[in-house]
Amino acid sequence: MIWEEYLSAADKDRLAQTGLTGPEGLGSRPALVVIDVSWGFAGDQPGEDILDSIRRWPNSCGAESWQAIDRIAALCMAARARDVPVLYSTGRARGDAWDLGSWGWKNSRTAEQVPVTPQDRDANEIVTPLLPETRDIMVYKRKPSAFFGAPTATHLRRLGCDSVLLTGTTTSGCVRASAVDAYSHGFRVAAIADGCFDRAQASHAIALFDIAMRYGAVIDSDAALDHLDSLTTPAARALPR
Repeated sequence: MIWEEYLSAADKDRLAQTGLTGPEGLGSRPALVVIDVSWGFAGDQPGEDILDSIRRWPNSCGAESWQAIDRIAALCMAARARDVPVLYSTGRARGDAWDLGSWGWKNSRTAEQVPVTPQDRDANEIVTPLLPETRDIMVYKRKPSAFFGAPTATHLRRLGCDSVLLTGTTTSGCVRASAVDAYSHGFRVAAIADGCFDRAQASHAIALFDIAMRYGAVIDSDAALDHLDSLTTPAARALPR
């Protein structure tokens, strides 16, 4: 797995005894959750190096964002074809950024993209290749988790979902926080490794490791597509029209 290079020999010996990194996380009625894949986090130029991208988009994850976006797009297409709910999250803020609260404590550049960047694109707008369709569900949040302060769990229960397939960014921030909250709400959790992205490979890898150790499964997009293809029960009770 992606985190192997960050573990010591002693770590691996201990983990072999725990049984914590099993395959749990794949339910029979999943929802695909796309976390914060916006211009602000992906930048607007596929292939652009992160050091160039963050000059204009302070939260950008650079070129690796767009590699993941390709995989997320395939997952969205497969999910919709099987009536699996696709739920998006993104941020929302006042024009003066007052309601961002603690985000401003950690990042002096927070206000630069509120509400609109110099590129005349809202940093919180979902990138064009992943634009939500009419029946997809959008939730707005002001904190890392897609569940905190948002109706996400209510929507998922209304749809009869028992699990979430998590994609998006950042792996160590909003994806991991969402995994914790989804698990805490009683949903099975699977993070899609190549459908998530971060600004640092170490953070990305260890966040996936944490999810696998504590909250669910970590699989790649091919395995997620196979899982969607294998579903035999109706995916959702009633999607929005």
